[in-house]
Formats: sequence, C-alpha cells, structure tokens
Amino acid sequence: MSITARDVAREANVSPATVSLVLRGKPGVGQETRERVLECAKKLGFEYTSSPEKRPTSTILLVVYKRHGRVVGDTPFFEELIKGVSDATYRHGYHRLSVSYFYATESRTEQLKAIRSIKCAGIILLATEALAGDIAQFERLGVPVVLLDSWFPSKRLDSIVIDNSRASFEAVHYLAKAGHKRIGYLHAGVNIRNFLERQSGFMSAMREIEPDEAANAHIVRVGSTVQSAYDDMCAYLDTNPELCTAYFADNDIVAVGCMKALAEHGVRMPEEVSIIGFDDTSYCELVTPRLSTMVVPKSAMGELAVKRLVELIRGETQGEVIRTAVLPTVVERDSVARKEDSK
Repeated sequence: MSITARDVAREANVSPATVSLVLRGKPGVGQETRERVLECAKKLGFEYTSSPEKRPTSTILLVVYKRHGRVVGDTPFFEELIKGVSDATYRHGYHRLSVSYFYATESRTEQLKAIRSIKCAGIILLATEALAGDIAQFERLGVPVVLLDSWFPSKRLDSIVIDNSRASFEAVHYLAKAGHKRIGYLHAGVNIRNFLERQSGFMSAMREIEPDEAANAHIVRVGSTVQSAYDDMCAYLDTNPELCTAYFADNDIVAVGCMKALAEHGVRMPEEVSIIGFDDTSYCELVTPRLSTMVVPKSAMGELAVKRLVELIRGETQGEVIRTAVLPTVVERDSVARKEDSK
C-alpha cells in the first residue's frame, strides 16, 4: 500500500498542512513537531525531497495524465483548460507553469525522475483519463497535489471537477422543454468518470420525464473522436433505425462526428433530429447547424485549481479536503428545434 503525506500526518498526530510545511522547510512549525514529522516520514518510508532550500517555490507543475489518449488530446477543451491554469498561475504570484505529459504506457520510473527534477512547489494533475491506482505515485512526491477534471472516492485529495450529472440532467430537460419526447443519448465508449457521470444524469432525467420509457433509453454508443464517432454513427444509421427527435451527446466532439454522419445519410438538422453537445468548444461554430451545447467554465476551473493549490502550498488550510464542482449552463445556437417548429 502506498504511503502518502496524510499517512505521515496521522502517524505524527498533526494536520496534513503541517506535514507539507515541514517537508518543504517552511516556517511556522516548532522544532519538536518538525523532528517528529520527519521521523514518522522516515519510519513509514515516505519519499520526499529533503533539501527544501533547493526547491524554488515559484514553479507550479501541471501534469497531463494520458492513459490512452482517446479523450485527452490537443482539442479546444483541453487547450482552454490548460490556458486557464497558466493564466491563474501568474495571477497568484508564481513565475512559471511547467507542463509535463505522463504516459501510462511508458516508463513510470523515468517519468517520475523527470518530474522530480523540476522541483516544483505543487502539482495540478489533469486526471481525466487516470484511474485511482494511478494517483499514488504523485502523492509520494512530497508536494501538494490538486486533481483537475476528475476525482476518486478512495483518494483524499482536493479536486476541481465538472458537475457532469446535473449538467446532463439539465441538458435533457432543455430538450424536453423544447417539446421533444423521444430523446436519445450519443454516448462515448470510453470508461472515464466524466462520461459515466453524464450517463447517470441522462438516465436520471429520463426517469423523471418518461418513467415508463427510461429502461428502454435510446443509447447510441460511438467513439470519442470526430472520426470514430462518425464511423460508428454511420454504422448505426445503416441499420435503418427509427431515430429519436433529439439527442444529448457526451461532448462536442461526439456531437460533431455524429452530425456529419446524419447529414450524409440525408437527415435534416434540426428539423428531423436535434442535438445538444457538452463543453462549448470552437467546433460549435464550425458546424451546420451551429451546435447548442453545455458551456463548461474552463478558465474558472483552472483558476480554482491554482487557488486551492496555492492555499495548500502556503499552509492556509486546516487539513480539510474539498471537491469543487462547476456547473455548466446551456448556450442556445441552431441545432435544437422546438417540436412545433419541426413539423
């Protein structure tokens, strides 16, 4: 079992914030407490950098974790999220944001060695594709860690996430208020928490809107890239199914791929099929019709992650663990028709 700074805190009977101050050589901790924390860390085998004077506090490290790369990539969503972190870093007085990509398929030892060489003050871990078992290796680095875009019930780490369930719930209700009764779901076939939570929100909304039909929800499983979503939607349409009048898509990328397939199969949008996406990326303005979607406040997520990390670095918490969820809102464009308008 991996040893974390919180384990050291329990062993030394102090707060995690105190352990953080000690391991980073910060003032504000008595000598007796400092020695007890260091002794407990040594006893438990906790790995940390023991030369705080060599660790500048002007650098924040953003680690982008890639398990398979089918979700996290050079897409508008993640570009904007990373920019939000970068902008907030400088606003909070840190002179440098270092971005590292951590690949699950490559040498963990070499990648951790490279991360240690950066000697950062703290880490923001973009954990969209990560699993709970991937997190311990970052906890052992001896600096505060804040998770971004995912969280794990088994990990007591601060996290900044999207309120996926409620947002998808609201998206489905938006379609229902537009007069749609047959509402389907374009579900990306990737096992990440964001999509699982969006599925939960979709099903919850359907149980409320159409209780008798919820068990037979029209879910179309497609790939998570534009091309794979297009290919899978084409294959689905080739079976000549009876289409719903509206669909909620896991994100804008899925929506765009499926819209291309629908158009090539002669389906008129939004007259015959309406679609709402999720994220509000630049893709929304590049398709016809322009895509209505759920706006994720990406810059705000970056700001919140940096703000919380700075609080941990400076020892300004009482050891509490928080999970902050931002709620997306609907932005209306052209891809959703009201039922009376689509006769």
